[in-house]
Amino acid sequence: MMNLVSYLIGFILTAPVIVTLLVYFAAGKLSKSRWRAVHKAVNWTTGLYIISVCILLEVVFNNSYVGIVMVLLLGTLAAIVILQWKMYTEVIFKNVFKIFWRFSFLLFAFLYIFLVFYGITEQLFFI
Repeated sequence: MMNLVSYLIGFILTAPVIVTLLVYFAAGKLSKSRWRAVHKAVNWTTGLYIISVCILLEVVFNNSYVGIVMVLLLGTLAAIVILQWKMYTEVIFKNVFKIFWRFSFLLFAFLYIFLVFYGITEQLFFI
């Protein structure tokens, strides 16, 4: 039973794209709206992409980059707060966090795809 749980967690962390698609289809069936399903899938799987990128960075480069990822996330959040303050002179943290979370999804989804392709090509050509 414990092996099944660890395999399931391992699969979820190594294949967040599949989990995103599953959440999208489930949310699409429940909400009957494509955009709501997209937003639910993005909101629920962003954390998986962040964790997956940290794991892939460690596997591909044999070094832990969790600190750099945290600084990147905090810097992004600070930049969004400053931009909203400059544009609207009032910071609404609900909007800031929504923009931050969606931007993090895009950034880490692209990083995840890039690292997967980089890791595959490195294993194929530079063994």
